[in-house]
Amino acid sequence: MNNSLKRMIEGMAATLRKEVIPHIGTEFARGQAFGVIYMLNSIGLRANWSPEFVGEQIAAQLALREELAPLIADTDAPALPQAAEAHLSVKALEALRDDNEARICALVEWHGNAQLDAARSQAIEAQFRSYMDRQLKHDIQTSARPMFAEMSSGSE
Repeated sequence: MNNSLKRMIEGMAATLRKEVIPHIGTEFARGQAFGVIYMLNSIGLRANWSPEFVGEQIAAQLALREELAPLIADTDAPALPQAAEAHLSVKALEALRDDNEARICALVEWHGNAQLDAARSQAIEAQFRSYMDRQLKHDIQTSARPMFAEMSSGSE
């Protein structure tokens, strides 16, 4: 029976905590072992992307598209992010997410150089900020809990 990547990483971290760290003689070396646990936890959360993880990123991009569309309708703005076709693989979703990010970067650059009235410019900027806030919250929710205290003291 094959274990999932997440289960294997959890097992490695548990083994380090229960079997390895108690036998390490110095605080520095224990801190390094806690650093390895932290990295394993980070890898576990991000190494095996799921459609849900990438899907949330694309959903944020599409929400930005819906908000920006009326604000840039009569301008020479670059293309807006695209929606995903049904039943794409995770790799195809990642490619779409990356393409949409490039489109958003082009829109941000365009906005910095565009000659727009102040109200429209502020509305566009507010949408960019809202998008960045949503993406940041998603990144925080899908990141491993920091282990700075454990790494610096060598104990839990």
